[in-house]
Parts: sequence; structure tokens; C-alpha cells
Amino acid sequence: MSEKINIAIIGGGIIGCCLALELAKTHSDIYVFEKNPGITSGENQSSRNSGVLHAGIYYEQDLRPLKAQFCVEGNRLWYAFAQKYQLPCRQTGKLIVASDETESRKLDHYLQQANINGVPDVRKISAAEIKQLEPNVNAHSALLVPTSGIIDPTALLHQVYASASNRGAQFMPETEIIDLELSNGDVRVFMRYRDGQTDHIRANTVINAAGIRAVDVARMLDPQIPVKPALIRGDSYKFYRSRRPRLFLKGMNVYPTPIIVDSPTGRHHTVGVHLTPTFDYRDGKFIIGDTVTVGPKLIPVNDFDDYSTAPAAPEAFLKNMDFFPDLKASDLEYHQGGIQARLDGYHDFFIKPDRHAPQVIHLLGIDSPGLTAAPAIAKFVGGLLDRIA
Repeated sequence: MSEKINIAIIGGGIIGCCLALELAKTHSDIYVFEKNPGITSGENQSSRNSGVLHAGIYYEQDLRPLKAQFCVEGNRLWYAFAQKYQLPCRQTGKLIVASDETESRKLDHYLQQANINGVPDVRKISAAEIKQLEPNVNAHSALLVPTSGIIDPTALLHQVYASASNRGAQFMPETEIIDLELSNGDVRVFMRYRDGQTDHIRANTVINAAGIRAVDVARMLDPQIPVKPALIRGDSYKFYRSRRPRLFLKGMNVYPTPIIVDSPTGRHHTVGVHLTPTFDYRDGKFIIGDTVTVGPKLIPVNDFDDYSTAPAAPEAFLKNMDFFPDLKASDLEYHQGGIQARLDGYHDFFIKPDRHAPQVIHLLGIDSPGLTAAPAIAKFVGGLLDRIA
């Protein structure tokens, strides 16, 4: 490859691919470096994602303004993208259910939050209306969130990658970034290939979208960067909705009322273990499938490659799921687990130029709703580059 390039993007997950696609509209000589064997393979967030397109209802403007803004914008952008390329995507809607009057009053807060964030058409519905939408869900009341949905994350990632490639972005799989150095206004990017050989290039601009490793990459230039990763894995189980009539769901996302929890990353609200439909491919088209995922449930792990620590038992996933009473632990099979790019005590996306090198932009803590927010994040970073230039 050439000795000097224009833009180096570190990380080829959904964020890195969206960056490549967005920046290729106005820039040339873009390279994406990904340590996994391929863009749609490997143990990363993009390949271990529930595929929920979030609506943007949960994020407070004072605490998580970037998540609030980018989730709502990204939701709209993905539906348009999926329609253009005929991707498996469905605007299923979401029910956030309350089990009693106390939880119902909590839903009023999220209804107000939805209005503040510009989430369209959210409304509170009764137990009778819930039964019309999902007959096997039992609840006192719920918020109906029409713009929530699901998308196949692997198909989405592949299409964004292909679209970015068609616009001229170059992808370098099996290439791990091992160091960054400033050099006469440029950034020297040091890399190691799968065979152990090393190399380096110079870049005008570097964008750090390395997912769970992004803080480590940021520390290559700024060892004192004031954030640190949280070692958290989210595990999910699954069941089959055709197993018996009382397990049948029509195909909506179903979530409990959020609760406050104390976790290794501090005290915060959690959306809790929820039900998510998935796709099947039949007769030449994608339909809502038989598999429903249950999760994620978060556990602390020892390192970013820790997939061996046992997940919580199935019974733990049912603890706050009285809204779906016929689901039993014996119905659940393990589905998947994924390490999350969370930050310890910092609950918003961290998207900022490096303190010592403004030509380097760090994207840290891009956890949920990162998939939904990805195209909006890419547009924001494009604006940052324009201001830096």
C-alpha cells in the first residue's frame, strides 16, 4: 500500500463501515483497518448484536445527549437504507410494559422523554390494547413505540461495506493497529498482519472506531485520556414461539419498564431483559421467524476476550418477566454473548478529537444504541473533519 494516505479508519464494524461510506462521498484515499479475517466475521459487537432498531426513547438530554440525538436520526436513516437495498428489516414497534400502577407512572416519564427527544407517535395504551397487539403479554399498561424495529445486522453490515467499497474505500482485514505516533503533522500508523509481519503508513487523519479496543487505541496517543473501559458481556437466550400457543408472539419487541441498578459501571437505568423477534428466510423472502431472543443480561468479565465465563442461569432471565408468564426456564436455550464497548461511569458516546492531535478523532463507548446510531454518528464525524480541515 502507499506510504501516505488521506484517512485511516481503525475498526471495520458497523461504525467503521458507516464512516467509510459517509466520508467516501466527499473524500478519497480512505483505508479501513480491521483485525478480524473479514468485515462480517469475528468476535465483535456488530456480529453479536440483537439487531434492534431503537427509537431513542431512553436517553436524557442532560446525561446522554449524543445517544438521544443519534439514535432518533439513525433510526430514520436505517429504514430508508434498508428499503433502498431491500434488506431484512421490519418496523415491528415496541411495547414497554408496566406490571402495576407504580410502573405505569414511571412510563409517564419515558413518554415525556420521547416527546423531548422527538420520537414520533409514542403513546400510552391500556391492558386491553396490549392484548390486541400481543395476546400473550400480560401488563397493566404500556408505551407503544411505533418506530422501534429489527434489522439483520450481518446483512446490514455487508451492504454498508459493499457500498463503501463501491465508492472507493479500501478495506484491510487481518490488520491489527499496534501503535500511533505523531510525526510532522501526520500520524504514523503501525500495523501487524496475520503472519506477524509489521508495517506502517502515514495518514493525514485517523478515526479510531475500534469498538471494545478503542480506549486502548486512544491511549497510544493519550495515555491519560480520562475514560476507561468497563468489562461487561451481554448474554442472551432464545426460545421458539411455536413451541406452544402461550409462547406465541406476533412479532413486536417487548420490554419491561426500565429500572435503576447498581452495576460495575455505576448506578444507572437499565432497559432490562426483553423479547426480540428474529428473521427467517422462506419462499424467497424474509419473514418474522420462530426464534425469539431473551436478553441481554449483563455480567462483568475478566477481559475483552472472555467468552468462557458462564452466563447467568436461565432462571435469572425470567426474574422480571411476569409480563410473559408462560415462559419457563426449560424453554430457553443459550443464544449468544457479546462484549460491549462500555465506559466506566460515562454513559454517553465519547466522540472527540484527541487532546494532543486534533487530526485524530476517537469514538469511545459506542455501545447500545450504537448500531441504530451508526449512520448519524458517521455524519457527525464528517462534520468534525470539515471543521478540523
